[in-house]
Amino acid sequence: MKKLLYFMLSLFILLNTACTKDFLEVQSPSQVDEDFVFSSPSEAYKALVGNYDIWRLADSGLFYDTEIVGSDSECHPELYSSQTRHIPEGLFATELSINESNPKSFFENAYKIISRSNIMIESIERKQEYKDAVTSGTISEWTQLYGEAVIFRANTYQYLIKYFGDVPYFDVPVRNLSQLETTKLTSRDEIYDKEIAALKKVEPLMNRLGQGGLTAERFTRSYAQGLIGKMALDAGGWQTRRTDFDYGAVTFEQKGTVKWNAKYVRRTDYKTYITIAKEYLQKLVDNSGTAYLITSDNRAANFSNPFQRHFQYIMDLQVSPESIFETGTTRAVGTSEFPYAFGRPSGGGGSNAFPCKSYGQSRLYASFYYGEYDPKDIRRDVTVAVTANSGAASEKLIDFSPGSREKGGLANNKLDESRMASPYTIAQRSSGCNWVQMRLGDVILKLSYAYALLGDDANAKSYLTKVRSRAFVSADQATKVTSYVNSLSGQTLIDGILEERKLELAGEGHTRWDMITSGTMPDRIKKLRDTQIAMANGLKVNGYYTFPKTGMTISSYIWTKAVNMSSFGIPTMLTGNANVDESNPNYPVLTPGWRGNCDKWTGTTYNAGNGYTSLTGNRNIAIKGLYRYIDPAGAEAITLQAAGYVKTKWGQNIVDNAGQYTSDVFKGYQDDYYAAGYPPRYVRALTYETISQSKGNITQGYGHASE
Repeated sequence: MKKLLYFMLSLFILLNTACTKDFLEVQSPSQVDEDFVFSSPSEAYKALVGNYDIWRLADSGLFYDTEIVGSDSECHPELYSSQTRHIPEGLFATELSINESNPKSFFENAYKIISRSNIMIESIERKQEYKDAVTSGTISEWTQLYGEAVIFRANTYQYLIKYFGDVPYFDVPVRNLSQLETTKLTSRDEIYDKEIAALKKVEPLMNRLGQGGLTAERFTRSYAQGLIGKMALDAGGWQTRRTDFDYGAVTFEQKGTVKWNAKYVRRTDYKTYITIAKEYLQKLVDNSGTAYLITSDNRAANFSNPFQRHFQYIMDLQVSPESIFETGTTRAVGTSEFPYAFGRPSGGGGSNAFPCKSYGQSRLYASFYYGEYDPKDIRRDVTVAVTANSGAASEKLIDFSPGSREKGGLANNKLDESRMASPYTIAQRSSGCNWVQMRLGDVILKLSYAYALLGDDANAKSYLTKVRSRAFVSADQATKVTSYVNSLSGQTLIDGILEERKLELAGEGHTRWDMITSGTMPDRIKKLRDTQIAMANGLKVNGYYTFPKTGMTISSYIWTKAVNMSSFGIPTMLTGNANVDESNPNYPVLTPGWRGNCDKWTGTTYNAGNGYTSLTGNRNIAIKGLYRYIDPAGAEAITLQAAGYVKTKWGQNIVDNAGQYTSDVFKGYQDDYYAAGYPPRYVRALTYETISQSKGNITQGYGHASE
């Protein structure tokens, strides 16, 4: 796989411009250095690579802390009280230091990217070759590089607004402190308008995916169109805004009441922005270059799953054809958070394990897994893991007791070191898996949502169908896709699209922001907590709970048995789809699917001769009672135990840790807040340096302290 080679330049000021302490502290660049750096496209590209290198890790901290764990499908594994990062994830039940390291680091790196981008933009604008290309409407190396710099700036502001609300705005290079003496917060509306306009200007003069040899590891016209759509949906969406800030002539419609000098609002002219989103998302879907929605899979029948095929490309260290943008990562160079933090967990050690440790920060609520996925949805088992890797080439049952690795509840299964084409067992956090930040499944559902908001049900249903149809086999299309989609209209269609986004994108870190911008965050928090409470109470009183929507049952106990797959006539430890009825004797090892362990570790040459060489042994788990109740005192349980199955705690560990799964869920937004109509306080605090260095021009908001 061809990766961007992230190297740091020793020759020039862009690495040192801005943010040596905070975004308000800069160093003056040398015009001579700039002239040299932008003397040719190849030299300018080296400067751009510096931005890609910063971006590769810039957002990982806040993504880890909140985005992939703070929704009504996604959660964290540890005890709530064990990690302060659970406080902002849960909407600030208590106050934190305003100098938290991850928000502070992101804020500084974001303005470093913006400062570098503005210098690139200004320098390229002076190039005659660039001017000539713009005049003739011709795509050139210079227009492509210019577009990438503009995308970096817009993309970074989109993230800054998501985390901090209204922020300082710079669209020209900051060369001295005098430019900052009057810096204030800029309305997010002004930022959205300016950056969307800038993106509209550059996207026609950029290469689409596949043109000019560009892959999804670079920003392209395709990503620019997707980013316009994304920012326009944000601009027209619901957000928590300050009441002590002047938004000018913009007017709002409001949900609920004011709290923390903040309100939950949407622009009254929101459809103007939804129309922009529809236009540019449609352009991307109509011509996405070499990218396409994966709707077929030519692998062997047991592994044929077009939804999983996208993630397998990532595990094979290939750019997925469904991706619009992936952050490029190189194996054993720097840090790979995928799958370590955002994949199937492993209890292995830090090095030379099978596989090495995978912490498993990304978890999924049991009520989501059991209560929202249709049991025939082939995305379910790809998305959610019920077993972990032991670290010694065997399978281990997930435990709902708070913790990490195999503990902490149901885990993200979309990436798994066991399933890589060439698993890297030398060291943890070194897999080389890319971070997919935009893919067509996401884009198409955004387009469907935009059409639904504009009242165009026909087109909304058409694009919803494109994504949902690949989640079900052909025999289920009529009932699970066609009839279901046709039954939706108006608000139920909008709700259905948002639900589809949860099912499609779970464990990818998009759902929290969907909750916010759709205006549904308070309602969805309340629904989640009520469902979790009902589940915990059912388990405590009856020993099981059946979810009304899906008919799936979670039980306090299940029955498990360590097995050798060969005893079931199955030659591999890794499994794929589970398309068998429970009467099938292979059901206990095939359902749920997409688990097991890598078969390559039985080879003596693996990992320079240090491969896990045991060819025998009971390294898989057979499971009974995962989706239906088995009476522990009944005849079936007695028969299973006689056959070697062991009664094993499952939902009982939810009961034993009930607070973790009920009252600690969004602890900063309890039922009394919901009843009072308070806005969701998801916005992070500005740092002390930002406030203090602004000489009173920037003030803290949303009830956060100023020091």
